Amino acid sequence: MSMEIGTMEIKEDIKTFFMLTDQVPEGIPALFEELGDKLNGLDGYHLYGVTERIGEKLIYRACARENFSGEAAKYDLPHYIIPNGIYLYVNLQNWQESIRKMPQFFAELLSNVDAKKGSICLEDYINEDEALLLVQHK
Repeated sequence: MSMEIGTMEIKEDIKTFFMLTDQVPEGIPALFEELGDKLNGLDGYHLYGVTERIGEKLIYRACARENFSGEAAKYDLPHYIIPNGIYLYVNLQNWQESIRKMPQFFAELLSNVDAKKGSICLEDYINEDEALLLVQHK
């Protein structure tokens, strides 16, 4: 599989709040549904997904960017800060049709010579059609 990899900078930390699963990838759709129920819908939220390896286990955070200070506390959800920095990324059009291929895309990104060892795998949902898949640059 060959894809066009670019680099971009996230200039400031992104403050989000999240719900968590260790059922990766099968539990992810239900997790976003649960987050939507808790927030009375996901409209108006910039959504992210963060996969991280903790020991031998993968954990996944369904994240929503905080729209105002204290929003996480309002919903009784923990914060997660998406770190600023340089990232390698691929642009995924029609991401909902390619959702099963995301692990392969992340594997290719992580195998890139410039990828930071132990990087988070970040999904940035731009809109219903477009998503960026990102890993940290070393």
